[in-house]
Amino acid sequence: MFRTIIDSVVSLVESVFVYDVGSPGFNLTVGICAFTWILVARVFMAVFSSKRGIVAAICGLAVPVALGLFAYGLAKLQVVPLVKQDWADSVIPWVAFGLLVYLAILVFVKHIWDISAGACIVIYLIATSAAIGAYFGAEVTMGVVDFGEQQIEQRDQRTKEKIDSLL
Repeated sequence: MFRTIIDSVVSLVESVFVYDVGSPGFNLTVGICAFTWILVARVFMAVFSSKRGIVAAICGLAVPVALGLFAYGLAKLQVVPLVKQDWADSVIPWVAFGLLVYLAILVFVKHIWDISAGACIVIYLIATSAAIGAYFGAEVTMGVVDFGEQQIEQRDQRTKEKIDSLL
């Protein structure tokens, strides 16, 4: 059962980040998003007078996201087949994800960051928005790099064809 939950979570992550898990594009995109999220969260933790450091910011990202992904996989495999409605496959797992992330922020993150629950939610929303912006920036940059690589390959192929036609 645990393996099927992991497969469900992997398919979710691949659909969100567009790349296959473990590919260089996936690793780069996830790394940029996580770095941006942690950096923004740490800055806003200081604004809300938390004395906790970067490890607390990392835990503030890891705990709710891990619990939310687990809830998503569990809801997709256990709850959706019980409901047997058309809308259930697209709604119930996302509600489970959001609910568990929200509860994890209220229960765990406020203690990890040592600030109020409202401030934790504000920080989480701002950091998530910044990470989404970084995601789109990474996607545009990687698209430009891929396009440039294709142009170089086409130019090399035309050059080789011209050289071969001369010989």
